[in-house]
Amino acid sequence: MGNALTVANARLPGRLEESLRAAQYIRMSTERQQYSIPNQMAAIALYAAERGLTIVRTYVDEATSGLRLSNRPGLIGLLNDVQSGSVDFANVLVFDVSRWGRFQDTDESAHYEFICKHAGVKVSYCAEVFENDGSPLSGIFKNLKRLMAAEYSRELSAKVFAGQSRVAGLGFWVGGEPGFALRRELVDAKGNSKGQLQRGHQKAIQSDRVLLRPGPAAEVAIVRWIFQSFVVDRKNETRIARELNAGGIRNHRGTTWSLQMIGRILRNEAYIGYTVYNRTSNRLRQRRVNNGRGKWIRGENAIEPIVPREIFDRAQKIFEKRLQRFTSDDLLKKLRVLQMRQGQLSRTIIDQAKSTPKAYVYERRFGSLRAAYALIGYVPKVDFTYIDARAARNDFIKQLASEIAASVPQVDPSLIPERAGGCLAVKNGSFISLRVSRCWQHPQRNCPAWTLRRGARPRPGLVVIARMDEQNRQPLEFILELMSCLPKRPLIVTEPVLAKRYPRRFKGTADLIQALKRMPLGRARRTFL
Repeated sequence: MGNALTVANARLPGRLEESLRAAQYIRMSTERQQYSIPNQMAAIALYAAERGLTIVRTYVDEATSGLRLSNRPGLIGLLNDVQSGSVDFANVLVFDVSRWGRFQDTDESAHYEFICKHAGVKVSYCAEVFENDGSPLSGIFKNLKRLMAAEYSRELSAKVFAGQSRVAGLGFWVGGEPGFALRRELVDAKGNSKGQLQRGHQKAIQSDRVLLRPGPAAEVAIVRWIFQSFVVDRKNETRIARELNAGGIRNHRGTTWSLQMIGRILRNEAYIGYTVYNRTSNRLRQRRVNNGRGKWIRGENAIEPIVPREIFDRAQKIFEKRLQRFTSDDLLKKLRVLQMRQGQLSRTIIDQAKSTPKAYVYERRFGSLRAAYALIGYVPKVDFTYIDARAARNDFIKQLASEIAASVPQVDPSLIPERAGGCLAVKNGSFISLRVSRCWQHPQRNCPAWTLRRGARPRPGLVVIARMDEQNRQPLEFILELMSCLPKRPLIVTEPVLAKRYPRRFKGTADLIQALKRMPLGRARRTFL
């Protein structure tokens, strides 16, 4: 489709030819048909033909909201290509200002346009009444259009929320996946059933509605067993999850159970016949927030109850008792008594004790269990210094990722966290993985040693390993290597082994970044071989 509407043009020599080459950026959300991809491409092709431009590349974001950049791979790819300095076009054609984005902060929209302008690429809006020529009048029109685009999203969000609230109040299901032992039934405007919606399916007709129904009898029995175990048998969420997993029972996603999943089931009012909407919200793709109970919208008697109300209420009282307010002295006193009775303390011991608040209560009040231990004078036998080292490692990885992303245009600035450290995505589909190798004393050789790891799920591309000093406070150097060159199993190395096996070593981040900038990342493998 992208090639069908590309306007052919005669090739011209030198800079003139480049100035007449253009890329088109197309974004279609789902709210208005006139913004369909064929309509946008037709208008852009006509605009290009009138000005003698040749469309040589197309960037598309299909069925994508314009509120955030992070979920728009087409625009991200365009900006990465422009910043790389290797593009073969001097113009970007967009249908109108709203297709560029409906960013709630209009400065963000201007920022992404300025990135193109700074790289010598002009952004033109083909369906607007003004030319984006940098004149004061075009600036006024453009900012006004950006404000209108942002306001349209705000008004649409308010209207959608009001409509969904009304529907939820009538007892219909408004949301995604309902949870374990629950199914969605599609009904028409007259209440006639149209069958069950499978996972991932959505209604196609606006007048249709969705009701919740109890699921298979086996799943209903499991839900009742969970409430019975929690309320009557006094088992905590962790123990219930372990027993379900030991029995080979999977949750509604087909994965193993966790204590968080058990907690959500025990708090879910759908099991006593109520649908609840607006517990959380993230309006306009902003940060998700938890709403107070006063903002919840309940649909009463919307589903056949699975669990007796009396059992459900007893479960809620257990949660309320956990959260009752203790003074810090009361919490420490209970912890001290438990330590004297048990002889030691751990998260498991605290969670299983009926007379002591759960471990997470101590973490919230004192910052960590270790801080609470210190206040009662208890010294655990386990060495927890690795926790401090892990936090310092994560901070170091974030700082290193920021420096690389700010200096190497081909790298996406978003850090992808991993258990072994983190990684940065490169525009060609590969990755730059970041690792920290801590120093330790080799018991047989009596010398400093380091362990190099690929990680559980290594990403293709390069790996940067920060080798720490003997105090594990500062990096001695940075090792740059292909991920495939690291051994599959952890490798213990000393100074002589490092010098022999890994010659690409840099003393500071500045030298490392210069090496990455000189390296054609798209051809990293060929460069290394």
